[in-house]
Amino acid sequence: MTKYEHKIRAVPVDRRLFVVAFLCASLLQVSQGFSQDALPEPISTSASPLISGQPPAPRPTPITNPPAPLRMQPLNTLQNQPNANQAGQAQPAAGPFFTPQASASTAAASQRAFSPSMIGDGFAPAPFKVTFGKDIAGSQGGTMISVPGAGGTVGTSKIVENASPIPRDRVYFNYSDFNGVPLIENGVTVNRYTPGFEKTFFDGMSSIEVRTPFASTLSNNLYVFDSNNGGSTQFGDLTIYLKQLFYKSETFAASVGLGFELPTASNTHVFEFAGQPLFTVKNQAVHLLPFIGSVYSPNEKIFVQQFLQFDFDTNGNSVQTNNFTGGTTTVGRLTDMSYLYYSVGAGYWLYNNPGSDRFLTRIAPIVELHYNKSLTSTDLVSAPPQFIGAQGINQDLLNGTIGVTAMLKQNSSLTLGYVTPLSSIDHRQFNSEFRLMFNWFFGGSVNRFSRVQF
Repeated sequence: MTKYEHKIRAVPVDRRLFVVAFLCASLLQVSQGFSQDALPEPISTSASPLISGQPPAPRPTPITNPPAPLRMQPLNTLQNQPNANQAGQAQPAAGPFFTPQASASTAAASQRAFSPSMIGDGFAPAPFKVTFGKDIAGSQGGTMISVPGAGGTVGTSKIVENASPIPRDRVYFNYSDFNGVPLIENGVTVNRYTPGFEKTFFDGMSSIEVRTPFASTLSNNLYVFDSNNGGSTQFGDLTIYLKQLFYKSETFAASVGLGFELPTASNTHVFEFAGQPLFTVKNQAVHLLPFIGSVYSPNEKIFVQQFLQFDFDTNGNSVQTNNFTGGTTTVGRLTDMSYLYYSVGAGYWLYNNPGSDRFLTRIAPIVELHYNKSLTSTDLVSAPPQFIGAQGINQDLLNGTIGVTAMLKQNSSLTLGYVTPLSSIDHRQFNSEFRLMFNWFFGGSVNRFSRVQF
């Protein structure tokens, strides 16, 4: 029996899962209706009606010399054809790394091929623990509580969340409803909103993406032994991703990139129940988020995508305690754990009619797996009678995602997803999650004469 077979548990039914399943079934029914549109019967050229009193029209003389065979035309010739039905009207990609070659049939197929953004999972690194007592083990009357780290009430924005390995021009909005996030002992509900944009440059080979998350979540002013601690709207850490496409063929593409999570969220302040300040964790850490991603599309219906990402805290967050003389004393720094994130997902276009004038042009169900593993242990800062942090706590998590993506016209997509932990309850990031994502694509980055399109 494998490691994860011991950890797999029965997942409780969540009404948000019913919403996703109902919408998936509805979209599937719509796609079946579209696929059953009747085509007009072909007109027979062999039959010609007889007009009373007139002999039938003479048949044309057969051509004795057959025409010369058709030859493949280069892209620049296809682009200059006056026929609007030819796919060669789209400009081919050109850059220092590749110049795609395509036939007319390949160009036509490229209009039907598209790999949507991955849905994603995850929330944030685990909260640290605070022990109040005479020793770190709490064996002499000590009490341990959970406290989110600086900026930890909104969560970390992984590259896999509503992103593709392919650079794209787009504006988007993500919504996530996290249930049971263990920011405090009893868990909280976090509603996170992430507007963002991505802009390509260098002939579509590179892009820069900016994410500005905020959330209705736990307050950054926490009171020990208070099970409520209230809620508030908190701005998260600004995240910037740089992406570079380094390989692309008709069916496969790969990119590398680097993300920067900047400390724009609020500090975390911890008070006694009576309001006396105990300590503050200042939000100062800059996280480096290198990643590599790829997409594979063997035909115009199937797409498989994956991301491998690391998360490194470069400088940590300083901890300041109240010295009870009206000032504060810096007692150390808490460094977030380093992480490895690996995600893989696959989808299939059940309905795919991008050339139509309908509002709904594509529908695809998607399944994803996400593995999150901490590479280092949590930090510890000793400020008796407080011990902030807890050594030896590691994360080894597996999450599953199901969802459906619908393409609206040729320049928008709407995605619904449901995420559930597949590992044991220990140290998990949430109990369940509902996701909604909308993308609006702009610019000339749609038809690039391959299945793994921009």
